[in-house]
Parts: sequence; C-alpha cells; structure tokens
Amino acid sequence: MFCCSSKTRNKSTEYDSGVTLIKKHDSLFYIQIKSDSLIDTWELKYPVYQYMIGDVDENGSNDILVGVIKTTRFDSIKRKRLFIFKNYEGYVRPLWLGSRLGKPLVDFNFIKNKEGSFIRSVEKEKSGKVLIAEYKWRRFGLEFKRYIHREIDSLRAIRILKNENI
Repeated sequence: MFCCSSKTRNKSTEYDSGVTLIKKHDSLFYIQIKSDSLIDTWELKYPVYQYMIGDVDENGSNDILVGVIKTTRFDSIKRKRLFIFKNYEGYVRPLWLGSRLGKPLVDFNFIKNKEGSFIRSVEKEKSGKVLIAEYKWRRFGLEFKRYIHREIDSLRAIRILKNENI
C-alpha cells in the first residue's frame, strides 16, 4: 500500500489538513480525510498522476486536487483529467470533476500568491507543442483567465509550471 500525506507532497500546504491519498494498486486510489472523530474516504477507480492540496475556491478551507487518467461519457480516449474535492465537515465531497480544460491536459499546479489562488495548466496544442494557461475558481467551476505562453516545448513548460512567480 502506498500512501502520501498532503503535508509532505505539497509545499503550499502550511498545516496538516488530515488528507491522505492511499494507493491500493495502479488503478485504485482512495482520498481519505481523517479527524479526531471521523474517517471518510472517496474511491478513485483510475490511475492518479498528480495530487495537491490548496484553497482553490478561496473559502479558507483546503481543497484536494487530483489528476486522474480516465475516459468520459463524451470522450472514449483515456486522458488526463482534473478532479477537485472539498472537505465538507470531515467528508470528502466533489467540488468539480472536470472532463477537460481548454485543450487536452498534460499537467497542472496549484498556485497561491499575492494575486490569489489559481490553477496553472500545461495543455497540448494541435501542433504537438504545449501552452500554459491559468484558471481561477468561479462559483461552480474553473474560469479561464489567461495564456502565459503558447506553442512552447514541454521541458520549458514544466519549468514554468512549477514557478509561482511569473
């Protein structure tokens, strides 16, 4: 069994939120929220490629960002998707289960800086190169804010993705 605590996996988490991602095998993970009086889990029947904690909706409570690889009802190809969960009174509850952003997702990062909280994504362009975009939470989902770069190579994009001060 593989386990990773949000405290050790995410630099932006300032305290231990009691959230853990548990891996049973390559295609079965559990998000677990543990408190003094309750343990709640949410089953993910998909491979997970990314896991982060951050206050996406800026309500003062950390959310759980999970990158999964799966098909959707309208897309039969297994692709990277972004799921966002919230801690609702100790229970894992979906906040947003995205089928896609603007373009096919390659990777993402949660950023919190003086401008607020947002999700930075690397997405695949039709040309084969990638773009970097930023999204902000808006009521019931992610709203596109801006492109940082377009038509760049993957290595440069990953370096930019991890840099919070762009």
